[in-house]
Amino acid sequence: MRVVIRPLDWVIVGGGPHGLCAGRALSAQGASVRIVEPSGALLQRWSDRAGAVGMTWMRSSVEHHLDVSPSSLDHFLHRPENLDVASLAEPHRRPSQAAFLRHARDVAARHGLDRDLVCGRVESIRRMAGGLVVVGEGVELAAHRVLLATGSNAPRSPGWARRLQREGAPIDHVFIPGSALHLDVLGGGISAVQRALMVQRVTGEPVRLWTRRPIQVEHFDLDRSWMKHRFVSRWDSTSLADRLVFLQRHGRRGSVPPGLNARLERAVRRGSISIHRWPEKVTWEAAEGRLRMQCRDRVLDSGGLTLATGLEPERLSWWLRSIAMGLGLPTEDGVPVLGKNMHWGHGIHVCGPLARLRLGPMASNLIGARWAASKLPSVRMQPV
Repeated sequence: MRVVIRPLDWVIVGGGPHGLCAGRALSAQGASVRIVEPSGALLQRWSDRAGAVGMTWMRSSVEHHLDVSPSSLDHFLHRPENLDVASLAEPHRRPSQAAFLRHARDVAARHGLDRDLVCGRVESIRRMAGGLVVVGEGVELAAHRVLLATGSNAPRSPGWARRLQREGAPIDHVFIPGSALHLDVLGGGISAVQRALMVQRVTGEPVRLWTRRPIQVEHFDLDRSWMKHRFVSRWDSTSLADRLVFLQRHGRRGSVPPGLNARLERAVRRGSISIHRWPEKVTWEAAEGRLRMQCRDRVLDSGGLTLATGLEPERLSWWLRSIAMGLGLPTEDGVPVLGKNMHWGHGIHVCGPLARLRLGPMASNLIGARWAASKLPSVRMQPV
């Protein structure tokens, strides 16, 4: 167990993009920072999920990253040692996944965030004189302030899929480590299309992509107007009730960028991928070891199915609910209600998907990570 007796300025819970961006911003201001991440490596889960779907290019432009200046990643790619990943995809000059990850790791190394990373799982936060104590498996850290930078880790699975899984059916979720390369993929968004293309490329076999509705083609996963200063100012003056309604109505899940859709269409023309409407019924024939996919007037057999149906919306975990109740921290619909400086109360701050009532639809995106970091106490950052 790692124990720090003298209180740190900050403990950040979560080593994903939001935690790393905030850690960089706070460290640059001279704050003492420790990031607690159960995987033991910064951006590990993000990298694993990118690998699981075969991501090659970022959806966002080169200006969206985890460093201070919007031009940081662009300049980074002009260094001689990075020319192998310097290519940018059009439109919007999008970097490769490898380039983004290399730059993010460089940011972490420059600020010592990887060196001081704490491998552990936080289970509680207790108040003490002058600050807080973060306690859990493999960690006990005292700090003046704590930043919760956790993301959703619960794969979204339909009820029928969970039932068939309990019966032994070969149904995996793309975001569960070790999922098999099944030739049937269920989902209509970017992860499903990337996974179908990757499976076909690796296996050389025809892949069936099952979708609930026609594929929606969008450059970004949210409206770009929501990233502008004027939207943020308007959002700040909106009531909590109206914010909840807006978030429920305007979530843009399940879209595919034009370039990726073009790759899918080429694969369909070649006959290597076929697109089918969401099956009306899926049954598991244990004796034959086959899934039966009922689609309108025909039934198709399958050796296994991969769900690419995303993650459940982030809600307070059991230990955070306990803390909220114990400290009287405000919540609405299972999400923290935050004040200035992303402050929840008693020195606890929040960023990432759990901050969506404060930042709006962009809370879980890279631009949301930069905005949240810019709002933390004594931090100045250049928003894009």
